[in-house]
Amino acid sequence: MISYNITGYLLFALVTSITPGPNNYLLFSYGKKYGFTNSSKLMLGIFLGFFVLLYAAGYGIAEIIATNASIGLILKIVSSIWLFYLAIVLGKLSSDIALNSNARIGFYKGFFMQFVNPKAWIMAITGASAFLPQLENTHLSVFIFAITFGLVGVPCMILWISFGDIISRLLKSEKANKTLGMVLFGLMIVSIVMIWI
Repeated sequence: MISYNITGYLLFALVTSITPGPNNYLLFSYGKKYGFTNSSKLMLGIFLGFFVLLYAAGYGIAEIIATNASIGLILKIVSSIWLFYLAIVLGKLSSDIALNSNARIGFYKGFFMQFVNPKAWIMAITGASAFLPQLENTHLSVFIFAITFGLVGVPCMILWISFGDIISRLLKSEKANKTLGMVLFGLMIVSIVMIWI
């Protein structure tokens, strides 16, 4: 017998996955600069990294880390540094960058980014504490929790990449591209500030 608020969980997963955050800003920028097909490795890295983070949250590891003040502070510092780096990358992605540029972030960076992504941690910990299925088999409970959240996030990621792809066809001038880059830079800086509030 499953004790599982599936409707509430799906709604939580959808709302948190589709709203703006570091992953979605990055996917939008990549969709805009490189198109949908060339963003697939980044999307896969984000998906698998978040899946592992959900697993950790399901087993309570993420909650232990989040409630430890010293580890929490270290995570905040590392997250802030990483997000600032992403802010710079996002700003540059909207200007003229070649397809083979070193600024591209592929599978591995997308994967490891999840472990310093504050929104991903909040999503995973909150989701696990509120919606983890209560089955006799703990491993099955964690798997259902992680795979469900992960799969809900896939169409959200596709939407953000596609949105960026569409915007790239609408914004043709360099001035418009630079303005968008600065907006994305500013939004990422806001994300950093929110970590410390």
